[in-house]
Amino acid sequence: MQKNKGRMATRVLTTVALLAALSAVIGIVCKNLFTFNIYYRLTFEHAPIILAGLLYGPVVGICADAVSCLMSSNPALNPIISLGAASVGLISGLIPKIIRRGVKVQTATAVVLAHLIGQVGIKSIAKMIYFGMPWQGIFLGLGFSVVVGIMECLLLCWMRSNKSLVKFMGGDGLKN
Repeated sequence: MQKNKGRMATRVLTTVALLAALSAVIGIVCKNLFTFNIYYRLTFEHAPIILAGLLYGPVVGICADAVSCLMSSNPALNPIISLGAASVGLISGLIPKIIRRGVKVQTATAVVLAHLIGQVGIKSIAKMIYFGMPWQGIFLGLGFSVVVGIMECLLLCWMRSNKSLVKFMGGDGLKN
């Protein structure tokens, strides 16, 4: 039993590290290809973090996002943007503990709240304070988040409903 627990912990740690690395790589690629100006870009870097939070809980979601931010951020770390990024992992990890309905409801709720609170809310405030983004820019950011959120939600719902994938990752995505 103890040996099996050690394997599961190793698998979870490895999976979370891979998800954090995937988030960092997606962030770097999107920053280079899909940035329209300093305020707006299409990025799917939150999808692996939301998945980590949903499968393993809020602490893991925050840690995965912190690692991702450290690997992919600019040399000048912005504390409010970091708070927005951490909230994505926290929110997605808390959702399965609060909502017990099913995989699709949990995933959709996590994606919507993570984008609204983390991306559109907190990060927009940081962009207004640090980069001078006009307050109307929140609406364009909301549009970007809707487009990205729909795609992330579809992908994550499929991933969490795939029993063999969830079993391989060692998460509890289907138990909730």
